Amino acid sequence: MSSKGLKGVCGMLEVCVDRLQAVRKAIDAGAQRIELSENLSVGGVTPSADLIQAVRGEISGALIVLVRCREGDFQYTPVELDQMLDQAQEAIELGADGVAVGACCADGSLDWDFLARVQRVVFGVSEAAELVVHRAFDRVPDPVRSIERLIELRYDRILTSGGALHAVDSLASLREWNLAAGERLEILPAGGIHSQNAERILHETQCRQLHGSFTKDPAYGQEGPIAPGSLGLPIADQIVQVRRMLDRWNRSST
Repeated sequence: MSSKGLKGVCGMLEVCVDRLQAVRKAIDAGAQRIELSENLSVGGVTPSADLIQAVRGEISGALIVLVRCREGDFQYTPVELDQMLDQAQEAIELGADGVAVGACCADGSLDWDFLARVQRVVFGVSEAAELVVHRAFDRVPDPVRSIERLIELRYDRILTSGGALHAVDSLASLREWNLAAGERLEILPAGGIHSQNAERILHETQCRQLHGSFTKDPAYGQEGPIAPGSLGLPIADQIVQVRRMLDRWNRSST
């Protein structure tokens, strides 16, 4: 069940996970959309076909697959770009509702040729698929103009911290970008989101969706260790609390 077309109608809590056990825990706690990757400890890379199939068979809700062929920066060789095009196509063919992609040029601007090729490849499988630009967007030198170009390319969403490491430190940018996007494209705040800052982020940015891994208890601090006993799995209570805040926010803003 894709969330495409729901902007302005309802909010979504998206949880990023890298294993089937984490998917189950996130959904049970109230996640409405899953962003699937592998190896979240390095920011996530493209999950295997077996994992995509297993998760698709496990959940009926919206599933976004991260397409990132390696860890590190977002400047890729032509071979790596072709590899990610193949991975994006395969993800949609395996039943994903959308893909999260991104690539940059040397000056930090988005690789528009690659993003256009992704659109053609993905829509060649399903025009209902969602197109998301991930945190490669965080360092673009011209964010508002880039938002307009992404809308022209029929992208649905930008996953971004607003430029800082954590969304709570880029509230003005996130609000500006959300106002620029309007109802045409979703700005999805990400980076260090938890129950103690989610309400502030929603209020100050006017965004309607949130993204996080929720593997750390805010009592330990954003830079602290993963909560004892969590094994890198999402903390159910954090998801429950943030989902409640998001639901209240969206009810009050409609």
